Amino acid sequence: YGECSRSCGSGVTMRTRRCITRRCVPCRYYLHKRALDCPEGSKDFREEQCSQFDGMDFQGKRYKWLPYYGAENPCELNCMPRGENFFYRHRRAVVDGTPCHPGRRDICVDGVCKRLGCDSMLESPQQEDPCLQCGGNGQSCHRVKNSFSVRDLPNGYNQMFIIPVGATTISIRETVATRNYLAIKNLRGEYYLNGHWVIEFSRATPIAGTMLYYQRGAEGGNVPETIIGRGPTTEPLVVELISQEPNQGVEYEFYLPNGHSREGYYWSFGSWSACSRECGSGYQSRLVFCTIDNEAYPDYLCASLPRPQTNRTCNPHSCPQTRSWRTGEWNACSVTCGGGSQVRRVECVSHDAAGPHVVEDAICAAYAEAPPSLQTCNMHKCAEYRAAGWSECSVTCGSGDQTREVTCVGSGGVKLEETFCSSLLRPIGIRPCKMAACPRQISWHVGEWGLCSRSCGSGSRDRQVICSDRERNLYPVEQCHAHPKPSTVELCNTQPCYRPQREQNATLHLDKFTPLSAPALHCSQSYYGCCPDGRTSAGGPQGLGCPRGPASAPVQPSCIHTRYPALTSHFTKQVFKSLINVWSRDLTCCVLFPQAASSLPAENAVQCRTTRYGCCYDRTTPAGGPNGEGCPDPPNHSKRTRKSARHRPPLSWLSGEETASLCLLTGLQKHTLSGFMDFKVSSLPV
Repeated sequence: YGECSRSCGSGVTMRTRRCITRRCVPCRYYLHKRALDCPEGSKDFREEQCSQFDGMDFQGKRYKWLPYYGAENPCELNCMPRGENFFYRHRRAVVDGTPCHPGRRDICVDGVCKRLGCDSMLESPQQEDPCLQCGGNGQSCHRVKNSFSVRDLPNGYNQMFIIPVGATTISIRETVATRNYLAIKNLRGEYYLNGHWVIEFSRATPIAGTMLYYQRGAEGGNVPETIIGRGPTTEPLVVELISQEPNQGVEYEFYLPNGHSREGYYWSFGSWSACSRECGSGYQSRLVFCTIDNEAYPDYLCASLPRPQTNRTCNPHSCPQTRSWRTGEWNACSVTCGGGSQVRRVECVSHDAAGPHVVEDAICAAYAEAPPSLQTCNMHKCAEYRAAGWSECSVTCGSGDQTREVTCVGSGGVKLEETFCSSLLRPIGIRPCKMAACPRQISWHVGEWGLCSRSCGSGSRDRQVICSDRERNLYPVEQCHAHPKPSTVELCNTQPCYRPQREQNATLHLDKFTPLSAPALHCSQSYYGCCPDGRTSAGGPQGLGCPRGPASAPVQPSCIHTRYPALTSHFTKQVFKSLINVWSRDLTCCVLFPQAASSLPAENAVQCRTTRYGCCYDRTTPAGGPNGEGCPDPPNHSKRTRKSARHRPPLSWLSGEETASLCLLTGLQKHTLSGFMDFKVSSLPV
């Protein structure tokens, strides 16, 4: 016998008999030989044979080839290119030992399907029963057979039934061909077949510790779908129907061992995944989880049981040559925001004796899936302006403004710098608003005070007071009478004026002068003039606010009522004459006549009482200055004048002692005059 046709699994060895006599008939003898079991997760033997044509030129194209099981002769090597709807016979016969049909115990020998007994002998009558017992009668297990016939199902994935752990001789078939598809997943929702709307081609795939064969027609073919498997399964499998049209029925059957009932929690595990590498040592993994009654539970509930292995190495043999994918850098994204795409270069590179060189993608695709050459980028939302609501109007009446906050935001409302929105039109953040018209508020409005008339010794200043609204529109004063009118004149610079203590050339010895207090305004300068007593200021017209008592003739103030009495004696006149030579300040002499008071009006006239300098002695004429400038002469025709001591007025300027009163407003004190008795007249200057 020669070499076995396979390195693992079930193969065939052959020997040839040659005749040396004419009576001999030449023949070949075939012997089934079971080598070591192939590692779980290895490719199907027919799939391995189809993959040998991957990347080869076929009618100007290069494909990755998959096995096709639906041909009439199962021992021909018929393969189907991925993504196409046709199959092609690459060889007249498959390699000896290739199973004729998926999931059955028959093999192809020299292009002919032969029965293989469970005793590993060709054409042996020993067969496995549905319970996988060699030569058994099927009594060690029981059949579960049913159909799923719910017709009206929602479009998409719909659960039909669950195949429990330990199931053997599994068969799932559509009763008639439809546009629906079968799908398989585990209890944790992870799909093994046709998951997430990705429909597989016909293939054999390791699932739940066994090999399941999924068969469907070529794209557009009218063939019912089937799934068959030998078993036993190592985990519960959820079988679903991807519904696209009314269900015409799905029949299924499998066998379970008699008395098979696991109590409590136990470990379930899936099939090993495909090896990560074809050579050079890769790895495999499988899902292990805790279950009971076809439901998954947390792993800690099975912690008391030995946990099955979840990872292992595979394909440790060295690679004769290396084929790998080489990727370039991603190019710039097509957009800066809102979702774009970017591409990169992906090449299949073969490293052999000739050195690395680019080959067809199908060559690398046979070993590993190509990395993506296109991906999405900049999926975040583009920046935009977001405006808040308008605020209340800034005024309650009339015209005002409203404001609102305007910010630049990106994906998820994240606040960004203004530069991100620089290319956009910014919404306005302020706008005018108009409320109801404001009522006119008419009141007194005052101006600034003017300059004081004197720098010391009590002067006066005035200001403008008008009746107007906020816009300074004038109105009659009657409309402002609700509030008292502010004063238009006030005293200012009331601090006293200081005199020199002594004249060097004078022999007059006087005490130090005491500062004068500011004289109070006389009632004649008040708004309503004097009361009948000649002293009290009236509070209103017709003597309002005056003291009641026996009427007395009003007497104008005379010098005897001033702070400094009149100078009456001849000696005093000589002293005054000397003082004129001593001081260089202003002296004021006022001469008032009490005999003329009875003929004056009872109160100051309107045209003069609100003027800057008040009324003249006649209570009618407005004064032109603070010392009665512009006033008419008093009844005895003595002029009221104001002269400077520097002019040395003659003594005849004074009136008689009986009627005149001299008022010195610049520093004479009563106690100072008492010292005059010590003067010698001869010492006074002429």
